[in-house]
Amino acid sequence: MPSPPPIPRKILTAATLVLLLASCQAGSSPRSVPTVPQIGSDLKCGGGDHGYTDQQLGWGFCYPSSWRYTEKVQATDSPSGVDLTFEITCLKDCKPLCPTPASGTPASCPTETGLFGFMIISTDDRGGASDLGSWLSAKLPHATRGDPLDWGNALEATTLADGRRVALTPHDVVILDVHPSLLDLDGEMTSRLATWKFTY
Repeated sequence: MPSPPPIPRKILTAATLVLLLASCQAGSSPRSVPTVPQIGSDLKCGGGDHGYTDQQLGWGFCYPSSWRYTEKVQATDSPSGVDLTFEITCLKDCKPLCPTPASGTPASCPTETGLFGFMIISTDDRGGASDLGSWLSAKLPHATRGDPLDWGNALEATTLADGRRVALTPHDVVILDVHPSLLDLDGEMTSRLATWKFTY
């Protein structure tokens, strides 16, 4: 039998380009791992949680294994530092943010699927501040400071009146800003504050 005719080179090249472009499409699926190296073993994550550690920024935390996220990095000038934004999708067993009934009785709130959340974690230069109060006075003078907060191994931490959490580490100040959403992202992050590890 005669052998089949060879496939023209142009067709092979076009097919290769199509495959390469398809594999490089941004946003085709949210990543469940960050783009920076991780050391999950340094975190004490329980209940099947996953660990996220950013070696360059010097912190890490545990999060539900059902979360998938897309992260973006942006430098900031005031205060000087880096913002990491997390767009989170909860794939299963998602805890929704349930409104409190007027009666004050806790509402029955079943878990849902496919809820979204958004948060920003800022890592800012400590700038020689001796304590968290002096840093806040210099960098966020209009912020109202709340009660002290236990947050991982932070040297000092507090909650601001607008809901942001601020931690002083040996070299930086880390701010956790959880935006309101249908996913009870604030509740999930609050219950995991003890898992945070600050290395810088």
